Amino acid sequence: MAAVAKGKFEKEKETILKSLPEEVTSMFGIMGFCKAEEDDDEDEENAGKATDPDYVPCLVLSPYSVPPRPVRDVYWWDFYSTRKRKKQLKKLEYLVYHYGIDDPLDCYSFVTQEDFVTYDDGLKAGYDKLPSAIQAKVDAGEELTEEEERRVRGLKEMNEDAEKPAEDRRRGNWEFKERHEQMEEKKGGPPRKRQKK
Repeated sequence: MAAVAKGKFEKEKETILKSLPEEVTSMFGIMGFCKAEEDDDEDEENAGKATDPDYVPCLVLSPYSVPPRPVRDVYWWDFYSTRKRKKQLKKLEYLVYHYGIDDPLDCYSFVTQEDFVTYDDGLKAGYDKLPSAIQAKVDAGEELTEEEERRVRGLKEMNEDAEKPAEDRRRGNWEFKERHEQMEEKKGGPPRKRQKK
């Protein structure tokens, strides 16, 4: 049963990746920046104020570089099937890993192509620098909040990845199992060969 599921999975993976336009697949492993998600408290504090968006480092991933459930099988599949139905796969949202976030349930999101800033453009805009308030706390050796620590860690991770080729940039939950591997595990692994008596 697991062998059949594995074959089905490999065929599905090949078919889906072949269906993606080069404009999308060429971005796998590419670093850049996207707008930071604002929490509800900040939204209330900044209501009515004009503030520049805050950009954070991220990495574009293949849907097969993330756990099947729920990231690929639910969320990514919704974007993919909608774009495919509308014949807009060239505009497919990027699945990104947010540098610095170590929670596997919170480290991925989807960014429209228009909202993704390339690494080089982000450097020109200064997105590779910590916000001045965080930098001042780092320089003074003050204790950072959890969110501030994520920002520091995120830029450190991005700098580490800048030295690597795109195909070697691996972040997020890389220890996940595919559906067929989970099936095999539940059944106790592959069948053992009978020993001759």
